[in-house]
Amino acid sequence: MAAEDLNQAVRCPACRAPASEHETACRQCGFSLEVADRSFGIAPALHKPISDVAGVLGGFGKRRAAGVVEQVERAFPQLSLAVVLMDVPQQAPLVPYAFWIFNRGQLSSAVEKGGENRLVMLLIDTSSYRAIAMVGYGLEPFIQDIHLQSCLQAALQPLQRGRHAQAIESFARELERQLRDLCVLVKQQFGLEEPARWLDASMAGEEPVGLAESMY
Repeated sequence: MAAEDLNQAVRCPACRAPASEHETACRQCGFSLEVADRSFGIAPALHKPISDVAGVLGGFGKRRAAGVVEQVERAFPQLSLAVVLMDVPQQAPLVPYAFWIFNRGQLSSAVEKGGENRLVMLLIDTSSYRAIAMVGYGLEPFIQDIHLQSCLQAALQPLQRGRHAQAIESFARELERQLRDLCVLVKQQFGLEEPARWLDASMAGEEPVGLAESMY
């Protein structure tokens, strides 16, 4: 993938205008981490895989959810997954606030910058049952908004019922499914894997194949 394609995948979290990972502030709206610092204050020190700042998870639920997160990381060791549960200030716009937490919450090491950052963060606002997912620049060319929306949709029903641990599990499992689909797609796009071939009914010795049924 060309460098210009990577840059086009990066967008400002405040106005969603195209941006570059090397710019310190958005050319369109002026948003920057320094602006967020002045607006939001001091970010809490967070940790992976789950930071329950709001204290809504029980011990068993947290351990079970952490186990599902770790399964995803074992299947895809190229990335890491962090979940943050906290009361987001009512006056704070969710997307810029999540971006600020992503960058100021100490969820990534100092060397995981720019294209080297392959973190997936799920932020759950426990005061309003809102949730947002965000990925590092290293994943933006591959994991798009539509994939994250599918993961958030999977977590929506348990989240609305106040089942935070189940929401985390649902998000993580859907993320793993999306990643597996992406791996197949990328291989096919680069010619590393032959797409499945429908059998021709006229070929000798082979039976015709009908429509596949969904396994889900």
